[in-house]
Amino acid sequence: MSEAALESLTEDECLAMLQRTKYGRVAVVNEQGRPEIFPVNFVLHGRTVAFATASEVLQSRAPLGHVAFEADIIDPETREGWDVVVAGEGADITEAVDQPSLQTRAEPVEHWAPGTKDHWISIVNPQFTGRRLYKPVPTSTFY
Repeated sequence: MSEAALESLTEDECLAMLQRTKYGRVAVVNEQGRPEIFPVNFVLHGRTVAFATASEVLQSRAPLGHVAFEADIIDPETREGWDVVVAGEGADITEAVDQPSLQTRAEPVEHWAPGTKDHWISIVNPQFTGRRLYKPVPTSTFY
């Protein structure tokens, strides 16, 4: 079995990977000071990650709070894939009238879970980190 390799992704590579999926998880600190994680469908508009939610915890804890978002794709057979983490502050853009917020809310988002999700939160001042797990192709040595 070949050894796996892990490489860090640049911000541009992280953004490209986020374009490949529309599902991730967002983490906030709840009222008890503990992290709580929620699955969300999201949109990516430029460097802005945003999602619509009906969660009261996200509505109350994400705006003006520290937020972490993670998306990944892993193939269980090949054990290869990637993950991207976006850390920043949450911002309520539900009623924001600035151009970036209007454009972000205009992005199509397909919600997988039932219910009305009409409260929008974006991640501002984002910091992107990512990793790719892969199996390097063996190189031949000729003598």
